[in-house]
Amino acid sequence: MAVVIRWISAIMAVLIGLPTLLGAVFKSVAKVGYVDRPVTEISENFLEGNAEFIDEAKAEFWSAGFARRVLTPDDIDETRYFLGGFLKFPAQEATGVVDDLCVRAVVLDDNSGRGASAFAWIDGIGFMNADIKEIREKLADITGDGKLISIDVGSTHAHSAIDTQGLWGNIPKSGRNQEYIDSVVQKTADAIREAYNNRSEGMLYYSSKACPSMFYDGRNPYSIDDKIHLFRFVPNTEGKKEIYITNFGAHPINLGWSNTELSGDFPYYIEKEVTTEKNADFIFIQGAIGGAIHADMGPQNGIPEDLTSFEKMKEYSNIVADILYDLAEKGEVVEPILNVRHAQVDFEVNNFIFLLVASADLCNVTPFKEDGKIYLSSEIGYVEIGKNIKIVEAPGEALPELIYGGFYSADEAYNGTEYPYEGIATCFDEDDKVLVFGLCNDAVGYIVPDNDYSSSGDEGHYEETVSTGSKSATAFSKAFFELLKVWG
Repeated sequence: MAVVIRWISAIMAVLIGLPTLLGAVFKSVAKVGYVDRPVTEISENFLEGNAEFIDEAKAEFWSAGFARRVLTPDDIDETRYFLGGFLKFPAQEATGVVDDLCVRAVVLDDNSGRGASAFAWIDGIGFMNADIKEIREKLADITGDGKLISIDVGSTHAHSAIDTQGLWGNIPKSGRNQEYIDSVVQKTADAIREAYNNRSEGMLYYSSKACPSMFYDGRNPYSIDDKIHLFRFVPNTEGKKEIYITNFGAHPINLGWSNTELSGDFPYYIEKEVTTEKNADFIFIQGAIGGAIHADMGPQNGIPEDLTSFEKMKEYSNIVADILYDLAEKGEVVEPILNVRHAQVDFEVNNFIFLLVASADLCNVTPFKEDGKIYLSSEIGYVEIGKNIKIVEAPGEALPELIYGGFYSADEAYNGTEYPYEGIATCFDEDDKVLVFGLCNDAVGYIVPDNDYSSSGDEGHYEETVSTGSKSATAFSKAFFELLKVWG
């Protein structure tokens, strides 16, 4: 009976929303009804970061604080929530809870007097820039020089979490539940505020390990960061917990296509292991997952083939936790130097599907029109931790070759051209560690190199269907190279 009700509800949503859908199609095709480019040069609640970078530490110790909030709604049995990540009809509705969805926040301060930086990652498919600016608005009283100079919010990209974008409902009805979004905004702001207020001094250590068998790239050309990265904060104050800040790139999609229950996927279970074994706080920061970078749960990692996908995911989480314990013992001291800078970037929206999504008001985005073209304003970020750790903050699922290189040549690429930029990592020294914080401060979809972009739906080109369009990568690369001319 429940299945029948879902089908009827989905069909009714389509029929009722048909005028909206037709209006969105007309708006997208004719490119009418869009606002003009905003007059203000800097958008409200955009935080530029540090006015000046430092090359030498100004203090002996770091300061860091951590906080966590549960995002799982209490009314899961009474209210309809859609899962974000798998496009199905009828849309995937949540029927229960496997484990809690959370937001985890860490605040780092190099004690230079210039201000601290907050990093918060939400269990969700993606969080839009406009919603993130609402979080910053709630923290305006502790934002500015000497306070929080930067507030970066990202998503784990869990496909078994509640839809925080709006793409995964019974289209043309948005999958966003505004009350839930408001709750996520408030709880994320609360977590950041608590992390800011409970900072304590200590030492920061960094280590990484190449784990090629743990990940695979689902799209050619094969380019991937196969490292698991760990920042370990060890407080000076007795009784304060250590903080494990973990970064690697992999899609948390391991409960599968047919799952209808909420789960934070492997970030939750890695956290569970770390907090139990080490009594430490834990945050997972997603990496460069464009090109369908996945966690490899094959037998080469000692995971039995006869397990369910959920059981494999838990085994995978245990393996990652063991790697983190090993890395924690090998970490090198990181000098208290924290430089952060952001830049606004405009993505031309020429993917009809993305235009349609925006025109139908499925997501919290406001495209604008200029010179007959439609654009979406977003942001990028650049972070330096210590003297040789460089972090690229991407507002979506960047294909790793945009950072690490390995582009198709003109002979290999779909469009028969060369990509006009090198990988961003070429800007840095050979001994620099280059990391990616993905889906950071926005969720604009896949960022695909222009020379291998196809809008025809050809095999091997799925990512283009969830992208702003054919020029997203060059906009991303250009903005980063311009930012790094000053700060890199």
